Amino acid sequence: MWSPTWAGTRHYPYRELLRGDIAGNKYVIDANGFHMSEARKHKRLGTVLNAAIPLLLTIVGVWLVLELGLRHFYQLIPLEVCASDSILGNYYCQPYFEYDKPVRLAYHYKPNLKLEGYWDPANPYLGDAGPETRPSDRSEPFWFVLETDEMGFPNAQDEWQDNYDIVITGDSFTIRTVPTTWIERLAANTGRSILTLGAPSWTTLNEVEAVKQFGLDKHPDWVLLMYFEGNDLINAQQYLDKQASGLSWREYDMQGVPWYRKLVTYHLARYLLTRPNQESDEPPVYRYPVVASTEVGPIDVVLKDIHLLPLSADYETIVHSDEYAAIMGAIKELDGLTKAQGTRLLVVYIPSKEHVVWSRIWDETDVNNILARTVTVMLSGGDHGRLQWQPQYLSYETFNANHDDQMVALEQFTADNGIEFLNLTPMLWEETIKLGEVYQYGDPHWNQVGNDLVADAIQRYIEAAEGN
Repeated sequence: MWSPTWAGTRHYPYRELLRGDIAGNKYVIDANGFHMSEARKHKRLGTVLNAAIPLLLTIVGVWLVLELGLRHFYQLIPLEVCASDSILGNYYCQPYFEYDKPVRLAYHYKPNLKLEGYWDPANPYLGDAGPETRPSDRSEPFWFVLETDEMGFPNAQDEWQDNYDIVITGDSFTIRTVPTTWIERLAANTGRSILTLGAPSWTTLNEVEAVKQFGLDKHPDWVLLMYFEGNDLINAQQYLDKQASGLSWREYDMQGVPWYRKLVTYHLARYLLTRPNQESDEPPVYRYPVVASTEVGPIDVVLKDIHLLPLSADYETIVHSDEYAAIMGAIKELDGLTKAQGTRLLVVYIPSKEHVVWSRIWDETDVNNILARTVTVMLSGGDHGRLQWQPQYLSYETFNANHDDQMVALEQFTADNGIEFLNLTPMLWEETIKLGEVYQYGDPHWNQVGNDLVADAIQRYIEAAEGN
């Protein structure tokens, strides 16, 4: 290929054309018309670019492979990284949900899903208490299997029957957290067919909607609505907000989220760069585990701070909140619908681990570590409105007086409205004292002992009720 012409003459590239001396300055002009010093600069720049561009493309390529790979193989994202951000934890570490729009169910599992692998409920990161929990060698893994049916609910049987004896609705207490769940034990011991309608972090509003859409037409003898005091009340607020927006649950949460926060690699890099320095001269300060006293000896307990929030609210604040009104209205509506077709509704009250062990924690340091995570709860309108809170912790006397109030409110509401109610709190409290652990160490759900106890308690209630 010929080089550009200069002074009417063609030359090969980079061949010198003229040499001379102008005003005492030496110059050399190449075939492209550049001063030779400029040519050297361009040559060096070309060398740099020839090295930098492939390197940059390699870095971008590696980053894309890592980002897309972690999104596809989400099981490879460390639990600590998943727990570091709600957007990452909810939408990238758990990419197996479907979302309705506008919000009714809000979300449920994808149909015909099967998740399996070893899962360790002794890992405190599963309960969101990781950084404040003292490292431990405790490990209790088991082979975890979660299957969903043709509609995306946690039932091993793919195709639905026309009728079921029992319909159960609830949050993550309806999902497997042990080898044999309380629902599986209840079905095996009673011989009754059970349809489970549940998903993690559902509130009562999701649950009632699920029964209305999918449970009533199965004409069950019983509908069991599992009310979890740890988050049902506070989760109602986000359900109402997202339903009013007209957006899907995911769309609502993604509003205003900066682009980098949607990157898995951003959270991974942040974790690697900011995780605690194990060689620090200052010893870390841990809140958990705290020690609970039982008849079989002391047991270590890891708590979930967010579950202390609803336990911090007093009775008047709870019963005058918009969230409580919405939940009680939904339960009352479901009670009317079930009674109209001859189905019995049973509201099952699930206490949090924090509630069950509170009265058995006596060490002053442990008590203060719990109180430091309580909050002052108030209403947005003074004597009515939405629940609001500020990080002003409660005294021992105040928290001790408040921690039963949500349970009392549900007991009174169901009694006043003739709704059947099974409170698991007394039973789980008594069995904790007798047996020790009935909840998982690092996870907020029941362990195998707790699952067995709950299945048997519900079976006794149903059989006694039907015998009257």
